Amino acid sequence: MAVPLKEKRTSTLILVIIVGVLIGAYLNAIVEMLPGGTNVVKTFFTWSFPFGVGDFVHNKAVLLDLNAIKFQIGFQIKFSLLSIIGIFISLYFFRWYK
Repeated sequence: MAVPLKEKRTSTLILVIIVGVLIGAYLNAIVEMLPGGTNVVKTFFTWSFPFGVGDFVHNKAVLLDLNAIKFQIGFQIKFSLLSIIGIFISLYFFRWYK
């Protein structure tokens, strides 16, 4: 029997969503390795858009200089259709988590 969402922790839900994105990223890498060149279906499933903080094209993170301490902060998540499918798969299993 499924447990209501009110009884589950928010931090666990965030962790499950991150795991779902990772599952989708691995599925995306597997589909990209399939032979057959670049066709419409493969492009549809593997097209992704990056979301994050920092300039990853030129490999530069955001620099926060406090004169005594310097921080470099950066992260990036690539969302694709397979990432969304991975999120739904992980949320389905999270439904049964107690």
